[in-house]
Amino acid sequence: MTVAVVDMFSAEAEMAFVETLRRTGFAVLRNPPLDAARMEKMARDWRDFFLGEDKWNYLAEETPSGNTSGFIPPDVSETAVGHDRKDLKEFFHIVPETILPARLADDAAAHLDEARKLGKLLLGWLDIHCGNALPADLRGQLAESLSPSDSLLRILHYPPLTGDEQPGAVRAAAHEDINLITLLPVSAEPGLQVMARDGQWMDVPGRPGDVIVNSGDMLQEASSRQLPSTSHRVINPPDAHSNLSRISMPYFIAPDLDIRLSKHHTAGSYLKERLDLLAR
Repeated sequence: MTVAVVDMFSAEAEMAFVETLRRTGFAVLRNPPLDAARMEKMARDWRDFFLGEDKWNYLAEETPSGNTSGFIPPDVSETAVGHDRKDLKEFFHIVPETILPARLADDAAAHLDEARKLGKLLLGWLDIHCGNALPADLRGQLAESLSPSDSLLRILHYPPLTGDEQPGAVRAAAHEDINLITLLPVSAEPGLQVMARDGQWMDVPGRPGDVIVNSGDMLQEASSRQLPSTSHRVINPPDAHSNLSRISMPYFIAPDLDIRLSKHHTAGSYLKERLDLLAR
């Protein structure tokens, strides 16, 4: 299994994107319409934020939509389904109306605007080429179903390793995303891997400025598994690089929660079921 790199300047970009998502659940977009210089600056600025003490003034709160907004420290970070150790990470959730430090707010807002537009474009490509695989409520409507209030920009910080980590703990244990699609700018530090169909792990290709796109569980449910939600993880760095932190900025694109994904689920009921499972 190979995750394809799709040049968005290519006349074949649309079909190449849909095909690699069908085969692998992942695609890498080259020359995406996102400001690469801004993304590099955001990575530097957010690394400084996480390494400072100001983050404790922005502890997360639940929003009316059920999302969390703000800083989530390592001691309350996630434990992936099927694992018994917390991931080695901390993160900040950004949704509409999130209060951000002034020095970070403008870049985050501009990046979110570009990411939403890119997400809508990609969902539109899936509308055209995968419409027959979708239920009536979503057929031809994926792009219009994008919900800014239910979608989420997560700024992740994987801190340097100290040697005191719990044995077996990793930066992000194997998991699948819950949402429709995820847009993930390629990090300057490696570590992201995807599981191939034979169960082997492989590095996801790409270079800074590229954007990784993957299908989430909601899209897999809506497409009767024609667009797979593939397991992925972030492994710990080798000892020579263990003193380096890693910044990741996934944008989890979700639909309106009353949209019907299948005869079994609306997006809202599917989300609740998955969150209940994570909370166990």
